Amino acid sequence: MEQSLSFENPKPFSALMSHWLYGHGGYYTRARVGRGGDFYTAVSASAFFGGTLAFYLLDLLEKGQLTLPLSVVEIGAHGGQLLGDVLSFLRALSSGVLEQVRWITLEPLAHLRALQQAYLAQRGITLQCISRPLELPTDTNLFVYCNELWDSFPCEVVQGGKMLYIARDFTPLWRDTSLLEGCAPLWQEYTKDLTQALKRAPKWILVSFDYGQYGKLDRVDLRAYWQHRVLDFTDILEHLATLYQRTDLTYDVDFKHLECLLSQQGACSLFYGTQAKALVNMGLLQLLELFKTHMPFNIYQREALKARALVDPSAFGERFKALIVASFAPG
Repeated sequence: MEQSLSFENPKPFSALMSHWLYGHGGYYTRARVGRGGDFYTAVSASAFFGGTLAFYLLDLLEKGQLTLPLSVVEIGAHGGQLLGDVLSFLRALSSGVLEQVRWITLEPLAHLRALQQAYLAQRGITLQCISRPLELPTDTNLFVYCNELWDSFPCEVVQGGKMLYIARDFTPLWRDTSLLEGCAPLWQEYTKDLTQALKRAPKWILVSFDYGQYGKLDRVDLRAYWQHRVLDFTDILEHLATLYQRTDLTYDVDFKHLECLLSQQGACSLFYGTQAKALVNMGLLQLLELFKTHMPFNIYQREALKARALVDPSAFGERFKALIVASFAPG
């Protein structure tokens, strides 16, 4: 059954996308992530994704770039699996660190906050959930990360010098605009609030993974995911009413624009590159070697095969990128 929109007059596409993903009955209130769902992420591929984040965190502590006590924060943690992986590896790899770590998720959806708290409670951790960046703590260093966050922000769609609007009956309307061709994500206010909140902490680092490139695409690359099928912008426009709130919506992340927004607020860029290079730099290979010496070979072989997807150019390694910014300069 088709669902009606909550606004009377034509609204920019970003308003529809916000309702589509985050509104009452929106897709992210029941998103199916994983091999049996609509799409899967690096988190679904291997626990070593979270393990590498934990290994990197310990390296930052060893070098003194971050200090204890510390808050570990995931933005957009969905069901909490990645946070659970970071926790498990941190518990296995360190001694005395876990006792000085506060676990936090930054999550706007109340039902996901409840899921995340229940998931971490099973692992003996009390999870603090906040809904806005300005609620981040100021009394500890912050290790903040996100995976496939930035491509889930509502965006405007511009084609041929015109911006897309949607009428209440799902009719697409096009109006003149000065915006550049392609998808224009609404990041500015969020990145401003996030960096302002981070700057109140003694030291902080933000690690972002997402699908994209360094620079804006000059075309509309809006996509919908449904049962591992990819629907392009033409498909979306033709079936707006049918697809509404039933599929994920996403687009390529322009990491140059994202880096610029964060840098304008005082963030120092530490790294931009492929996910493969980022994970190798963060210690994935050393972690696998460590795992090899402590586990039966058949278990190591199975887990190492899964971890290959994280750096494989035909899987997550090449088209997914990483951006790391911090309160401190590269050293």
